[in-house]
Amino acid sequence: MITRERCEALIEKYVTTPWLKLHMKESDIIMQAVANRLGEHEEKWGLSGLLHDLDFDYVGKDPARHVVEFDDILKMENLEVGKDIDKDVYHAIKAHYEENPKVPEKRENNLDYALSASENLSGFLVACALVMPDKRIATVTSDTVLRKLKKKEFAKGVRRDLIQDIEKTGISLEEFIDISLDSMKARASELGL
Repeated sequence: MITRERCEALIEKYVTTPWLKLHMKESDIIMQAVANRLGEHEEKWGLSGLLHDLDFDYVGKDPARHVVEFDDILKMENLEVGKDIDKDVYHAIKAHYEENPKVPEKRENNLDYALSASENLSGFLVACALVMPDKRIATVTSDTVLRKLKKKEFAKGVRRDLIQDIEKTGISLEEFIDISLDSMKARASELGL
């Protein structure tokens, strides 16, 4: 299976936007924490978060190509699904953008739902931190996040329905927010938060 070092090299090669690199790292961190809570393989789940937007900069401004071009990157890098990329990780990455009609994969298991929820919540938590007086994740509370989730005008681009879908894994929304905040706070220095 692919190593974390190889994943990071792929990110350096294909992801040029600094905020996107951070978003992928944040998703990795949250996914590891969720995997720990569910008794799943932390590294495997983390790598799904780390790689989920690998093709985002590569496709430019064409969202219809997002996650479709992930396959092209794998081919160019001589990476095979099932050999180098875990089949479950591949499915979750594809399914996290299931609204793309070119993507046949749909969210159907805990890994799939957790990835979609985590990558959406990671961006939301950053938005919450950036409106705090000190702009630090350390001062964001679960209550703050829950209040802001109810405000549709706050962080409009975040799919709240996908965050809520974490409940399909057996984790409540409140616990998910706690897990995610705690994991990001623990590694805030490497995230610049």
